[in-house]
Amino acid sequence: MFLFEYILILLAAVCLSNIMNRFMPVMSVPIIQIALGAFVTLLPLGFRLELDPDLFFVLFVAPLIFRISLLTDKKTLWAQRKPILNASILLLLITIVAVGYLVNLLIPSIPLAAAFALVAALGPTDDVAVASVGKRVNVPPKIMNILQGESIINDASGIVSFQFAMAAMLTGSFSPVYATGRFFVVALGGIAVGLLLSWFKHILIRWIRSLGMENVTLHLLLSVLTPFVIYLIAEGLGVSGILAVFAAGITHSLNRDKFNPERVNFNIASESVWSMLSFTFEGLVFVILGTQLPRILASISENYSVATWEIIVYILLITLLLLLLRFVWSIVAIKKKNYDDPEHPAGRFRMGVIFSLSGARGAVTLVSVMSIPFLLTNGEAFPERDLIILIAGGVIVISLIITSFILPLCVEKQSVTDESAEDEAYSEILQNVIVELKKHMTPENEGATAIVIANYHSRSAALQHKHNNRPVNRKYERELRITTCEWEKENVMAMLARGETSEFVAQQYLDILDTLVKKLSKNRFTFRKINMRLFHRSRRVKGKKQRALLRVKLIELMKVNARFVLEKLKVMSRTDDNPALRKIEADYELKLSMYQKRMHHSKADNEILTAVVSYGFQAERDNIQAMFEAGRISRETAGEMRHNISLLEAELNKNYF
Repeated sequence: MFLFEYILILLAAVCLSNIMNRFMPVMSVPIIQIALGAFVTLLPLGFRLELDPDLFFVLFVAPLIFRISLLTDKKTLWAQRKPILNASILLLLITIVAVGYLVNLLIPSIPLAAAFALVAALGPTDDVAVASVGKRVNVPPKIMNILQGESIINDASGIVSFQFAMAAMLTGSFSPVYATGRFFVVALGGIAVGLLLSWFKHILIRWIRSLGMENVTLHLLLSVLTPFVIYLIAEGLGVSGILAVFAAGITHSLNRDKFNPERVNFNIASESVWSMLSFTFEGLVFVILGTQLPRILASISENYSVATWEIIVYILLITLLLLLLRFVWSIVAIKKKNYDDPEHPAGRFRMGVIFSLSGARGAVTLVSVMSIPFLLTNGEAFPERDLIILIAGGVIVISLIITSFILPLCVEKQSVTDESAEDEAYSEILQNVIVELKKHMTPENEGATAIVIANYHSRSAALQHKHNNRPVNRKYERELRITTCEWEKENVMAMLARGETSEFVAQQYLDILDTLVKKLSKNRFTFRKINMRLFHRSRRVKGKKQRALLRVKLIELMKVNARFVLEKLKVMSRTDDNPALRKIEADYELKLSMYQKRMHHSKADNEILTAVVSYGFQAERDNIQAMFEAGRISRETAGEMRHNISLLEAELNKNYF
């Protein structure tokens, strides 16, 4: 019971870190999570987490590597393959040797093999931190591609190098010839096992589908189990589980359609589940480190003669050498054609600064060092294990601080200058959502996706066709939305007077409109409250058939109202080219399309349309948050944008009736 409660507290800390980062976007989430983990140790819980090092790789690294390889941009990776592979393999090997000897020289009590293992763990750069670089500063696209590709390949190459160094440390012997041959056997064997098991999974899914089992939940569970099963089988066969998982992830991303039945719903559900899992696993790693820091510090102060200031100096020297090697490598080894282009010119020195300061370490590094066993194969304690973990944690924190605070000072920031700049950012958000929707377009959801994309094109056009860069007046937009609700009320009353709808149905819809107007007038919108009110209102209607009939009547009424409002908006747009008017007009066009599709299509088609709309809303929210964290839109603007999404989402939500 204590363990369960402790895990809940750790998960709560992960959630809290995300909330805190919303208010402190300049502070890296891992730093917040480490601090929260240290705070957890101050709570009177009466329980201390005992870590099992063998569990770390299979529990944390396997799913994270699988997730990263699934999201890999294969075209970009191939286009920049030479600088990416050079940085991921040659630079990594040079770094392991150079910094490994430095660690052994500074701290002789750390054996050379253990020092190599520490530096190999420090090799992988954090993909989340790298992605955030492009949001905060103006990084030329080609340099960003190299950084992202390096972070992906480094995860696999760094972990494999770490495992070889650990094997040498645990056995006490090392032969370069044997190690080289063993490396190729383990690496190629891991890749082969990953490909073979991916093929076997494809056969399994074909057999399951032949039985008529197209259940999304079942296939989603298979997707989640995939990296764990592949890792365990590969390790059991004596080959690299990490490379097996990486190869499987690449295979899945290249053959997504073969592995994903009911692709529309599966892709949306899979993206949500894997985003949640990756954030949770990464967060837990840093929170767990925070919980271990007090014990590690106490152990070092009691058992070692190393002073605190000496440890800090060691961490700074190691970090400085890592930065210096990256800078020199980028200057010497990366050719100008690989990072420069006419639209985004970049000098060699600027490229070197970006490349070196963007090398933040993260979850993969931390999981690697925390997987170091407590004992050697001969039963002796692993030398300086706590000190190695502390040094790795210190380098991670320092590198994250450099990427978060020092890099923006050395490179031109992306900033918001005025409302027109925010408007430009919003237009970019809409275009990004369109790109995301097109990526997930399949034969099954092509029609529904076309409807949703048309809406986003209309909203984008509303921003582009402006007189004198006139921005969207948000106060005017809010007032106009209230006006459209009043128009709908008038039309409902007129239809009721003509006998075109029943009094009960009309009153139900008038209540909905009153609730929306009330929320709009307060400039706030609580989606859950409206959703629950409408849900309970529909429950008052007794009988399944009666509720279904009410739903049909309401949708028909909403369709007529949407067409009525659209006609009035089009009349207004002849004399007023206000962007807010165009935006609301696009929203009503989307609503009309959805109402028509619900009335004339099957339940499955309606579910597909709803799923695509929901995916678009979530992509829009994600892009808004990214723009806010990048400083391109203000907190107020981001809140207003989310407010409008929630408003439209509530009006379209199929569970209202």
